[in-house]
Amino acid sequence: MRSTVRMKAKEIFGQTFDYIVCGGGTSGCVVAAELASIPNVSVLLVEAGRDSGVLPDVLVPGKYVKQLQEDKDGLWELETVPQAHLDGRKLLFLRGKQLGGSSAVNYMALARGPAADYDEWARLVGEDGWKWENILPLMKELEDFDPKLPANMQKFAAPHASNHGTSGPLKIGFGDEMVPGIETFVKACLETGIPLCPDINSGNPVGVGLAQFNVRGGERCYAANAFLGSTARASLSNLTIVTETECDQLLYKDGVVTGLDLYHRTSGEKVRVYCRKEVVLCAGTFGSPKILMLSGLGPRNTLEQHGIPVHVDLPGCGQNMLDHSIITCEYKVDNSIPAHNQLFLDIGRLTEAEARYAKDHTGPLAMYGSSGTLAFPRIKRLLDSKEFSDLGKKAQSFLLEPSRPSAEIWLGSGPSVYEADGSDKSYLTHELLLQNNLSRGTVTIGSTDPRRPPILNPNFLAHPFDQRIAIESVRMALKIARTKAYEGTIEQMVHGPKIEFATADLDGISDEVMLDFIRKNLDQGYHSVGTCRMGKLSDPEAVVNCQFQVKGMRNLRVADLSVCPILTCNHTQINAYLIGLRCAKEMVEHSKVHTHLAKL
Repeated sequence: MRSTVRMKAKEIFGQTFDYIVCGGGTSGCVVAAELASIPNVSVLLVEAGRDSGVLPDVLVPGKYVKQLQEDKDGLWELETVPQAHLDGRKLLFLRGKQLGGSSAVNYMALARGPAADYDEWARLVGEDGWKWENILPLMKELEDFDPKLPANMQKFAAPHASNHGTSGPLKIGFGDEMVPGIETFVKACLETGIPLCPDINSGNPVGVGLAQFNVRGGERCYAANAFLGSTARASLSNLTIVTETECDQLLYKDGVVTGLDLYHRTSGEKVRVYCRKEVVLCAGTFGSPKILMLSGLGPRNTLEQHGIPVHVDLPGCGQNMLDHSIITCEYKVDNSIPAHNQLFLDIGRLTEAEARYAKDHTGPLAMYGSSGTLAFPRIKRLLDSKEFSDLGKKAQSFLLEPSRPSAEIWLGSGPSVYEADGSDKSYLTHELLLQNNLSRGTVTIGSTDPRRPPILNPNFLAHPFDQRIAIESVRMALKIARTKAYEGTIEQMVHGPKIEFATADLDGISDEVMLDFIRKNLDQGYHSVGTCRMGKLSDPEAVVNCQFQVKGMRNLRVADLSVCPILTCNHTQINAYLIGLRCAKEMVEHSKVHTHLAKL
């Protein structure tokens, strides 16, 4: 049996494929694998970064932080324009630059979010296929869920089998050994009035509960090894994979896409390939709108500004960018509590942990990054605020849906922003993922040079309600840390607002004090979406329809997080998998119809 072909860019020069998938990230791996299951078709997957399996550390859960800090070859580093509402700071957006995309570098907790988000997605695009009742079977199809819980953790989780699948490619579970501090965090959340959530992936995540992780046997399970691992590649002889190769622009004639101009990053060679059936852009929230604009598909004023002939005026291309944002409160805690940072500050500890991991994939490097807890509170002060009352009725109704959380707070071991002062010191972080942000950003091009990165402006905190989200989320996190549950554990706050942590009236902290801390420290949430938004044909800002087809073009689809019409209250990797799977199913069905018609 012939297996998947790995080729260099110059070896495919002038070749024609039935399908070309541009971008081997989370969605792209799914699309390529599914299309290659169609008999008698050829599929080309083009990935700008490296292949999987090059850096074994990708699979080690406990090294996910070090990856983001040190793995420069495996990351896109995209700087934003100065942020007007963050004291003029420029932020650095990191994304995976390798097969598997950001699923190769993310925090491995898989959170689906509320069912109401998918129902809203369906309403916005006019397609019932996105309703929770219809998307849940696909989530179950994707996962192989192991409900086993570590010792003494049964009281914190009770997932129901009806919500989960057991035969999919994504290995999901709770981890074999729990990170220290989970029980304390859960008790602290309960003390503040946050209820226990027995299954954060049931469609109602509100509460505090154990996170579910895409890790199995001490190894990260992600798009590349789940969909294009060695077994899959051995069976997909009609799939060709080219890495280190970027897509510069689309080729088309009379509105029909015919191929791509590619660029091999390491050699500088330019390559042209052709397509018989369809091209699927899976280059992500930043890459897909860039490729479209460089190809003459985008906002007329942007294209004309750079002298690019306007083939299709798509006003929404690169617009409507939404993202969560992150801010942390960090604490010095009792040194008897083991912390993630200690591993990397003590060569002896790290050597011992690496030896243990190499032996049987257990120990600290298997535990950190594969177990944890998440809180999804609903914050009354936020919903009682003037900023909330100033919103329109539709926005208020959206935010008042009982299963939609106001924020996400999760327990991190070790410091995040604060620099640890010694390998014997122990710290913890309460990381806040700010949900439901209303500020919209943009992604655009600065020239016609494909080598230049896109221009990013997330426009964080531009909307007054987003500022209130941040203020009240930080206040909630401080209240969690000040509970009786944390007495004797937390010694002092080392990163947070300028207050006397032990004695301050937390309800009385001024907006000015909170916003000063937030503006100096707020960062990206790694969940950018919406720059090629899906929508109804009547939506002038929509870039693709419900079948992922680009408006005004034939044989061209976009399938990645850029198509999301809503900022879901979740970890958006699940959206990327769902988008890849739904698009692939559309295309497989389309191929079957055409094959049938050809036989008539």
